[in-house]
Amino acid sequence: MTTSDRRALPLSLRSLRLPLVGLVALTAACTSTLGSSDPNGGGGGGGGGNDEFGSADAGNSCAEVRPIAVEQGDPPDLLLVVDKSGSMDQNINGQSKWSTMRSALSTTLSGNANAINFGLMLYPTDNDCGAGNISAPVTSGSGDAIFGALNGVNPNGGTPTHTSLQNALSYYQSTPVNPNGRFVLLATDGEPNCLFTDDPQFPSINESVAAITALKQAGIPTFVLGFGNGVNASTLQAMAQAGGQGQYYAANSPAELATALSVITGAVALPDCTFTLGEVPPDVTRLRLFFDDAEVSRSSQHSDGWDYDANANSVTIYGASCDTLQGGGVGEVRVDYGCSGATVD
Repeated sequence: MTTSDRRALPLSLRSLRLPLVGLVALTAACTSTLGSSDPNGGGGGGGGGNDEFGSADAGNSCAEVRPIAVEQGDPPDLLLVVDKSGSMDQNINGQSKWSTMRSALSTTLSGNANAINFGLMLYPTDNDCGAGNISAPVTSGSGDAIFGALNGVNPNGGTPTHTSLQNALSYYQSTPVNPNGRFVLLATDGEPNCLFTDDPQFPSINESVAAITALKQAGIPTFVLGFGNGVNASTLQAMAQAGGQGQYYAANSPAELATALSVITGAVALPDCTFTLGEVPPDVTRLRLFFDDAEVSRSSQHSDGWDYDANANSVTIYGASCDTLQGGGVGEVRVDYGCSGATVD
């Protein structure tokens, strides 16, 4: 395939900073059969006259190309369900757990503002067993609303985890489904209780696990973060497994909390250098990706190169290749539907 067969409108990426929404590149789609020995397509590069991108005939391979937008997908949704029960007023490493949580969440939101749509639910909503309600809706640019909600309350009350998670499911069911993912992060420092309003200390472990199971069945995985040593490890593990994550995250210090939040948001956030294709490739084995005129290898190990995700119909660029793109070292990116498959590591 010649360069002219892969024509794409140039677009500067010198100032690329993800997430980027909009036209990034144009792809060339091969629709005719293989077999032509004439690189000019039999009738010359512009023989069709009216088709800027060339024209196809029965003996020409890859002469017909059509523009297809490559766009970065929208960020996924993450609802923070945060325990503000009375035990969050206890100290850990010299400062209250609540103060530590607020600081860590502030850092997390600031560092992922463009990669995740955040929302917030605090519970309990009263000083007893009130189920959590939405303090800040899941949306882009929600940082200020979340900061305000976190700063506007003090720890008190029980731990109605089960009813709060039920409300989290109801909230997600009332909003449009984000095709790039919907998630819950449960951050708690105590055993679920408040099964009966007249007995706030009565456990609600099974009910909390059931609520997380219902979220997972609705396509909403739950990450479970236990802060401090007030939650039984078996409870955390049961909730994590119900949420589809297999393992809970434990944090017993400010540093461990920051690390856990970083790992969780890293698992949720849209990967760097991920772009959604405008159309589904007719043959994914023929996909090729170019930085300017240099082909980038396909990396099935996601080490350095690119790979295709059929579920999301997206291309992700990994490792040093992603660094090169983000660093402004590429003038044009092209995804080519092509006539020969890319080299795979």
